[in-house]
Amino acid sequence: MTSSHIFFDLDNTLTPSKSLILPEHVPILKKLCEIADVIVVSGHGAQDIKKHLRPELQGLYHILGQNGNRAEMRNGTVLWNHSLSQEQKDAILAFIVKARKLLNLEVQDEKDIVEDRDSQMAFSLIGHHEDHDKKEAFDPGGKKRAQLLKDMALDVTALEKAHVEVRIGGTTNLDFFEFGKNKGYNVPAFIEKMGWNKDECVYIGDALFPSGNDETVIGVIPTKAVVDYRETYPYIEKFLMSP
Repeated sequence: MTSSHIFFDLDNTLTPSKSLILPEHVPILKKLCEIADVIVVSGHGAQDIKKHLRPELQGLYHILGQNGNRAEMRNGTVLWNHSLSQEQKDAILAFIVKARKLLNLEVQDEKDIVEDRDSQMAFSLIGHHEDHDKKEAFDPGGKKRAQLLKDMALDVTALEKAHVEVRIGGTTNLDFFEFGKNKGYNVPAFIEKMGWNKDECVYIGDALFPSGNDETVIGVIPTKAVVDYRETYPYIEKFLMSP
């Protein structure tokens, strides 16, 4: 990795899903921020990203929240925010109702299934704050969610007519946002805004597989797939040690 502008997914790439960065990883990421531009690209909103990466790292990285639909520079300047309309949100909620009937899964907290993040809505099939180990074991590789999207192909098409895109995100999520404004759209938009060279950029994520929310970056800039956050930090350390 010789890039000077490094884009990271958050959940399961920099942190365990829906969890704080591990304390031992903070100094590693901080060192990287001191020698390169770090951009966190996540389905989470800016406040959640800052919380998950702990106060020690705030102000050291740029944020592309909600799959890049809200762009915030490390100094706090907001470059854009693509909010979903009420009509789009209604279409998403209708899709989720149908998906839940099809899945027929029991959940611990009905209020923990859907998060409205303004520029994105996130649907966790078993709950956003469910036990971490249970979430990791639920759908590794996103196969269950990919099958769900295949089974609901007509409903996915209906979402597209409402100008909504759906992607697999995190360990248990489906992410919904304005059609076409995925990571593959927002990452190059940010690069252009910053005046960077694409050849000096790289994207690192755990969901570069088909229908994953990182997949759309493939072919836009160089990418590096990781299994999870436990693979990310040895990779960063190797970069830090390189001449």
